[in-house]
Amino acid sequence: MTTNVTVEYAQAEKRFQEAHGPEEQLTALLEMQSTAPDHKGAENLRAEISRKIKKTREKIEKNEEQRKKASSRSVSIRKEGIGQIVLVGMPNSGKSTILKALTNADVEIADYPFTTKTPQVGMIDYMKSRIQLVEIPPLIEGSCEGKAMGRELFGLIRNADAVALVLDSANLRKEFITLKNEFSKAEIELNAAKHPLSLEKSRFLGISLVNPAFYKANLNELKAFLRKRGLSNVTIVFHRNTVLKDVEMFLSSKTVSKKAMAIIAEKNEVKADESAMKLVASEMPVFCIGKLRDKEKNALAEKFFAMLDRVLVFTKKPGEKQADKPMALPLGSTIGDAARDLHQDFEKNFKYAKVWGSARYPGQRVSKGFVLKTGDIVEIYSG
Repeated sequence: MTTNVTVEYAQAEKRFQEAHGPEEQLTALLEMQSTAPDHKGAENLRAEISRKIKKTREKIEKNEEQRKKASSRSVSIRKEGIGQIVLVGMPNSGKSTILKALTNADVEIADYPFTTKTPQVGMIDYMKSRIQLVEIPPLIEGSCEGKAMGRELFGLIRNADAVALVLDSANLRKEFITLKNEFSKAEIELNAAKHPLSLEKSRFLGISLVNPAFYKANLNELKAFLRKRGLSNVTIVFHRNTVLKDVEMFLSSKTVSKKAMAIIAEKNEVKADESAMKLVASEMPVFCIGKLRDKEKNALAEKFFAMLDRVLVFTKKPGEKQADKPMALPLGSTIGDAARDLHQDFEKNFKYAKVWGSARYPGQRVSKGFVLKTGDIVEIYSG
């Protein structure tokens, strides 16, 4: 390479060597091309720069094509029922067997890996409501970096309400550690210390607050802050004492926390290693399954419901039977929250309510602040 180059060329060459990514490299190469010596002795230098420019442009075009392909194959499942739980596991862990047993979903079950190529959906009937169960294609080591559609699958997981890790008892330790590492790299925490609040989109206009007594600052200022962030139709659930700084940190954090449990599939009645079981149980609830008889299926449905942090409440009109289907509310919801969920005017014109179930006696007359429990029957009076 010739040595009699200009200062401008030398600076451009340094920027090329320090560039991050092909786009920065191309910018530097074009500068090198425009400032390269034009005498005969620099012909090889100019030819080398032209070759690098062509190669870099091809790399940029290839990356753009891959990006478009990735975006076109993105996966999303519209939420239905009272909550969405994803079944996550490595190849042949037993996810399809669980989905079929609990929901009667028409899924393929085979002994070879990667039987499930796209997310499969089923619905669990629970207390006259439904829980959505989604089996995602297998995760593998490197999924968080894009292998086996990993980025798209982790996007689906981030949107779910809870996670069930399905683990083969024969490979329990290895599968658990691998999945845990992949979740960590994808910035998804499992059963981490719960955020002081959670946020849900609301089907009603306005900002609704559940457990507002936990907010230790001005509620009007909080609502103004949320509106500025474009969050004008949401429900905020406070889980413990919270101030505005907590809300700001929650909204700016990329890391999400998901409730999780582990389902240990004991294929061919193979029991898991005791030390591996202790490792998993130290971080999340564990449920072992064999042939998934009715008793096991019912118990598993209970576990799933518990992860959703919901209460199911039946409403009734005076002198009539209770509604056939319950309304699902965030855990900790009050009579006032139930009234608002039914209609804004019910809360505005609320007089009192009667409750059967968790009340001290059947039909007890209660105020807006009464905290509801699953199975309660509520009769609201407004004027």
